[in-house]
Amino acid sequence: MKYLLSEETTPVEEHNGILFKRDDLFLPYANDQELGGGKVRQMKFLMNSILSNNRSIKGLITCSSVNSPQGLIVAKEAKKNNLPCIVCIGGRNSSPEKAIQNHASIYLAHKAGAEIRTVAQIGYTSILEKRASAIADEKNYYLVQFGINLDEYPEAVIGAIANQVENIPDELDNLIVPVGSGISFAGILVGLKRFNKKVKRVIGIQIAGYDRRKTIDRILDLTDTKANYELYMDKTYPYSKKVNHFISSDLSLNVIYEAKAYKYFRNNQD
Repeated sequence: MKYLLSEETTPVEEHNGILFKRDDLFLPYANDQELGGGKVRQMKFLMNSILSNNRSIKGLITCSSVNSPQGLIVAKEAKKNNLPCIVCIGGRNSSPEKAIQNHASIYLAHKAGAEIRTVAQIGYTSILEKRASAIADEKNYYLVQFGINLDEYPEAVIGAIANQVENIPDELDNLIVPVGSGISFAGILVGLKRFNKKVKRVIGIQIAGYDRRKTIDRILDLTDTKANYELYMDKTYPYSKKVNHFISSDLSLNVIYEAKAYKYFRNNQD
């Protein structure tokens, strides 16, 4: 199944007595069946907002971990809109050539037309975005931040997530959500209020041990949303560790987020 429109609602399926929201079935690029899901939707909504506001930008620029799909997602949208793209990376040993050779997401971003630039010897978000911002100002490029520009276009980013809550059951005992940056989790909380869903426990499982409550609570304040949630930090794996887990023959969980959260939940049910 393939979804071509960002506004379409991805299905909820039952496997082994558990309901799964299949946002992985949002696959908007006809020639790329591996790139999809919520972050792609956020980027497409952001791009639509930028273009509808008549932003006279000459290109896109972003920062990305060598293990993150962010660079590829931005490169895809840049190519679709005939814009050049720069993906900034950091690391003492992360030359563009080595990153392209050794990391699939960077290779695919480059293949999609992005220029890969090493802008710092260390991959801290604040440093990368500061360097990328300077390049953006110089070239009149639009900087796509790690948080997909939440502050500038909150409805584009949060609304894209919140609207996907519409077709989950109206009443649930437990809603389990893998958490990375916390933005998608906050968007789901907004969606629960927007569609008046009754969920007894909303449980976020932070897949790499970071505490994102400040980000989540800031988004809830920004959207005037009151929500009760639980957040658990799983320190079992580093962010970049890929974990394979198959629910069934036709459902495999995302190796960075979903599989880790699912295993933590199954091992720590109470």
